[in-house]
Amino acid sequence: MNKFFYWFCLIFVIVYVFYLLFVIFNKKKKENIFSTNQAKLIILPNKLDTSLINKNVFAQVISISNSFIVACTFAISEFFDNYILKLFISFLVLIVLILVIYRIIGIIYKRKEGR
Repeated sequence: MNKFFYWFCLIFVIVYVFYLLFVIFNKKKKENIFSTNQAKLIILPNKLDTSLINKNVFAQVISISNSFIVACTFAISEFFDNYILKLFISFLVLIVLILVIYRIIGIIYKRKEGR
């Protein structure tokens, strides 16, 4: 359990810092945040109105969620020794986490939009 938590925290911080440096602090990329694939997976299925969404907050939400997804996938894959099994489990966990977390984010934004 300690190894899981260590890897999770380490990867989370690394991914979040890289996302901060290359996306959030980059004004050009932050202006186009709604055209990224991550944003499309959140906006299109939930039919969100992007004019009501704050770009800065949305970029932070995506960066935290992506950091969580990558860190969790990596930490879970560390439980397995077989590389084929590790690859298969990582792929499966990654897809499930992306779909579930982006769906939850979309539902939260849809509820905020209704207010």
